Amino acid sequence: MANISIVKITTEINDILLHRSYVMRSGEYLANYLIFHERSVDALRLIGRCCIHDISKIQNTKEFLLLASISDNMGYMQDINHELSDIEREAICEHWKHNSHHPEYYQDPNDMSELDIMEMACDCHARSKQFKTNLLEYLEAQQRIRFHFDENHYRMLKRYATILVEQTKDDDYHKIGEIQIPHQFNFKDSTLKMLEHFDDSTYKNEYKTERLTLRKVNHSDFATIVYKVLIDSTPIGYIAIKGNGYIDCNIYREYIGCGYTYEALSKMVGETPLSALLYQINKGFNEPHETLNALGFDKIKETDCTETYKLIKKND
Repeated sequence: MANISIVKITTEINDILLHRSYVMRSGEYLANYLIFHERSVDALRLIGRCCIHDISKIQNTKEFLLLASISDNMGYMQDINHELSDIEREAICEHWKHNSHHPEYYQDPNDMSELDIMEMACDCHARSKQFKTNLLEYLEAQQRIRFHFDENHYRMLKRYATILVEQTKDDDYHKIGEIQIPHQFNFKDSTLKMLEHFDDSTYKNEYKTERLTLRKVNHSDFATIVYKVLIDSTPIGYIAIKGNGYIDCNIYREYIGCGYTYEALSKMVGETPLSALLYQINKGFNEPHETLNALGFDKIKETDCTETYKLIKKND
């Protein structure tokens, strides 16, 4: 994926963690307001939303990498009248697709629920605290540029935003930044650097072997491509490959011994664009051990419980 570096990935991770902390703090203020007004159930629902706010940024690899590609241009957050560039829009649209606290998640922004609006208010408020902008002026500008709410939804958003501004007027949130522990990614085994070239679009939705179908499935494991292994329409296991080169194949117990592990692994080894592959097994499992040897994997590491194998693919 273009325009990705370890510096940008590190910047994006730290922004995600810091922003989630800010949103959680804003959510606690708004939840306390709701409790005071005998809306405890809504308060619990809001706290639940804030706990998992923007989790897709970490769970969805494509979204994370696109956002990381623009992470060195966070200064636009300080411009309340900012209109997205084409590159910014591509990245942020991927985020909008997975999060109902953004108007763009819906075909009609006025389909947003009150809970969506409350989370949106906490999100916008958190960013205003982070970048020291005027929240109400930002909402007014973005209503014109981007939101396009009807009168009822816009009034609801402004109401919750105004509550947050009032509730937090004596809290500048600076302690959140002080207690945040920045992550400095610099892995010796260079697994993070491999993410610079991670692109799940290079993997087809389906592969076929003589007996098997490998069908791509959705999942939440970061930087991982997962395929269900099927005989006809019957699932018999899965095979997964991670952006750091690790590959895993799990054939269900009742199908072990029929050569399916070899067949699935051989196909994935041939199809992945990665040139170096790793496979880790627990000691005592003979079929993976024999299969890996047959495919050309060499053992490179051993512990009391596991063995790690590596394959360097030869150029055609």
